[in-house]
Amino acid sequence: MRRLACYLVAGMGIAFAAVGSAQTQDPVEAMKSFSDFQQVDVNRLLGGDILVERGSLMDFPSGISGQTCFAVPLSAEQTAKRLQVWDPSPHADLKVYAFHALPVPCGPADFQSLDFKSSLYSIRWLLQKTSATTASKSDLNVARDEAQALAACLQRRPDPSQASTCWAALLSNRAARFQQHGVDGAFPYEVGPGGNVAPIHLLSSMVSEQTSIAHEFFPLLKQIGLIGKQASPPLTPFYYWTFFDADHHGTISLGAVYLLAVGDHYQLADVEYYVSGEYYTSATLYEIWPLQAGDKPAALVWRGDYFAAPMLAFTKGTERIAYGALMMQDIKRETHDFQIDLGMK
Repeated sequence: MRRLACYLVAGMGIAFAAVGSAQTQDPVEAMKSFSDFQQVDVNRLLGGDILVERGSLMDFPSGISGQTCFAVPLSAEQTAKRLQVWDPSPHADLKVYAFHALPVPCGPADFQSLDFKSSLYSIRWLLQKTSATTASKSDLNVARDEAQALAACLQRRPDPSQASTCWAALLSNRAARFQQHGVDGAFPYEVGPGGNVAPIHLLSSMVSEQTSIAHEFFPLLKQIGLIGKQASPPLTPFYYWTFFDADHHGTISLGAVYLLAVGDHYQLADVEYYVSGEYYTSATLYEIWPLQAGDKPAALVWRGDYFAAPMLAFTKGTERIAYGALMMQDIKRETHDFQIDLGMK
C-alpha cells in the first residue's frame, strides 16, 4: 500500500505545482475533469437535486466508493466552513446518538456524554461486545493493550456507567495521539476482525487507486499524509467524536476534518481514523466551487466517499453492487439533511 502511494507521489509532483498556480476554471468543467458526473444541470442542483453515482468496483478487496454532486445557496467559503463542523445529530433519520467537537489537547472528560444507559438494541450490542472483550479476543477494533485495558476495566460485567468510563479512556488516548502525531499517530487494530489492520493505510490505498481523484486532491492529501509523507507542520483540522447506529450496531468513531483553500475554491477531507467496529474506516472528500444564483452567491459541491469494511472482502458481483447502492442511499439522505439545515428544503 505504501509503495502504491510512493509511485503516485512520484508521478504527480509536477501536477501538484500546476494545481497551485491554475487559473480560475468553470466549476462544472472542473468537476467533469476528474469525476463521474458528465451531465450536470446547475439550475436543477440549485433547486435541490442531488446526483449520486456508485463507484466502480475496486481492486482493493475491502473497499467501496461513491460520488455525490449538489449545490447550496451559500458562498464557497461559507459552505466549506459549514461542512467542516456540521453536526448531523439533530436529524433522527441519521441515527446519530452523539456528536461532539474535541478540544486540543483532549482528555477523558471530553467523552463524558458517552452514554450506554439505553434500551436501544444497537447500544446494548456495543455494551455486550465491550464486556465480552478479553486480553486476546474481541469483536471490536482494538489494539492489544486496549483489549487488555477494556477487559481489566469492565471485568466482564455489563455495567453501563463503567463502560462509558472505560471507553472514555480508550478514545481520549487515541484522539490525543492523533492530535500530536497526525496520521502517523493512528495506530492499527490488532485484536478485532481481521487483526493487524491499519486504517490510514486502507484509506491511502483506496484513494490512490482512483488516480484522477487522487490527482485532483493531491494538495490536500499531501498535507494530511494520505499520499506521501505528511507535511510539516500539518494542517490543523476540526476534531470530533461521534456515537451512532451502523447497521443496527452501536459504533463510536474519532474523526478529523481538514480544510484547504486552493485558488478560488476549497477542498475538505473528513477522515475517520478510528472506528470501534462494524467497519474499519472511512474518508469523505469534498471540493467546493463558487457559483452565482442570480445576484446571490452559491456553491457547487462534489463529494467522494471511501469506505472499508471486513465483510466487503467476501462480497462479489451483485451483492457488492447492492452494498454500494445502500451506501449511496445513506449519503443522499445525509446530503439532504445538510441542505435542510441551510434552508433549502
